[in-house]
Amino acid sequence: MSGAAPVAGTGFVMALPDGLRQDLLARGQPRRFAKGQIIQQRGDKAREFWYIESGAVQIGRYGRDGRLTLFALLGAGETFGELAFLGEFPRTVDAIAGSHCSLIRIGDSELQSLMDADAAVTRLLLKTMALTVQESFDLIEFSRKLSVPQRLAQALLQLSGDQPEVRVTQQDMADLVGVSRVSLGKAVTKLEAAGMIEPGYGVITIQDRAALLDMCGR
Repeated sequence: MSGAAPVAGTGFVMALPDGLRQDLLARGQPRRFAKGQIIQQRGDKAREFWYIESGAVQIGRYGRDGRLTLFALLGAGETFGELAFLGEFPRTVDAIAGSHCSLIRIGDSELQSLMDADAAVTRLLLKTMALTVQESFDLIEFSRKLSVPQRLAQALLQLSGDQPEVRVTQQDMADLVGVSRVSLGKAVTKLEAAGMIEPGYGVITIQDRAALLDMCGR
């Protein structure tokens, strides 16, 4: 994998009001994917978008050499694929299960049935999309100003959801944060020494979530 700047998922579904969110997810189709399984490919027709119930999803692009350039690593509560789906254009990125994950597929019939049930849904969906896209750009701009340890802390908080463990290799994390493996290792050591995390083989355990939040200025 080659380096890439961190790009956050939109959290589109989570930004909806509780009742509307629960209704939309209840209409969706649960799907499970094994680690490494391809969920969507660049160039595919966008017939649906996805909500992550659990696990991690890698977003990036495969090159001709078969290597993946990682753009984002998404976790529980985040969505992906909605821009191409709503815009009715082909997929621009590949999505791969970064771990065993449970997703909810939301397609035309599910979204249309919700809009038919409530005339205000269409405007609300458009407003929510606009807000979440703007938040994504704001987050990218904010991330550029952070140190490597701060960017690592931010990525861990994003990926963990409400779970203590993030199952990711340090190389994948380095790609996501947009730094070399050596620089990432130094940041991991710093956070470990401060008692914030405990690194292991293919997993990083969060020990002090409050300290990570404070480091990111949240």
